[in-house]
Amino acid sequence: MRKVTIQYRPFRWLKFTRHIIGNFPSKWEETNPKQLIAIACLTKQTISDVQFLSIMTNLSKRTIKKLDDYQRFQLINLFDTFQSDKPYNDFIIQKLDCKQTILHAPKAKLHNLSFGQFIFIDTHFTNYQESSDTTDLNKFIAAAYLPFGQRFAEHIIDINHKSVDNLDLLTKEAVVINYHLIRDWLTQVYPLVFSSHQDSTSEVSEDVKKQKPKKRTDSNSWIKVYENIVGDDIVNENKYADLPIHTILRFLSNKIKQARKK
Repeated sequence: MRKVTIQYRPFRWLKFTRHIIGNFPSKWEETNPKQLIAIACLTKQTISDVQFLSIMTNLSKRTIKKLDDYQRFQLINLFDTFQSDKPYNDFIIQKLDCKQTILHAPKAKLHNLSFGQFIFIDTHFTNYQESSDTTDLNKFIAAAYLPFGQRFAEHIIDINHKSVDNLDLLTKEAVVINYHLIRDWLTQVYPLVFSSHQDSTSEVSEDVKKQKPKKRTDSNSWIKVYENIVGDDIVNENKYADLPIHTILRFLSNKIKQARKK
């Protein structure tokens, strides 16, 4: 967290100045939910510089308005040096108040996430990246965030989907930004798995681009991975879906390493 000391004249016609101290996050760990939503607003150009700087520094808008153009420019530069490209492994917005219910994010590093839940989260996330359809966005969040103590099941997405629809769009866009960071972290931890996954989904990308209407990825390669792991053990297929995501990713990493040795 960077300390910001601001000197300004409370009254332009008087010579004396005041000092006020704020804080500006320098990395994702220091960012709170309100600030993440402000960053989402900034990417969508739906927030003024004054409001954005006020939220990021925890200073009042009245104080920010008293700054001259150069001082505001200096504060904006702090965001330019923000480590926004660094992966992060936790959901910054831990709870979503959807009026009818409170939905909770997975734990840090996805420790309580099953392989089955991950498939649905990642699939709906990918679909939203392609379609920009709010239905895909709502399903992505409904798959990721669950009521407290709720065990994941596919039908839960349809139930939560209606609740998620009550959230404002920019809060949901903030969750999208956050999942980008988590996905980058997964790629860093399991480079063999995610490079292989990306390769398998991009093999026909040029052909897909030529097709109209655009082909969706509901049956993406994670489903194929799941089917390959289950194999002929259909009776126990639900047990595979319930395995922790990290157990599956470690298994896949080892399989890829072994295959490359042959």
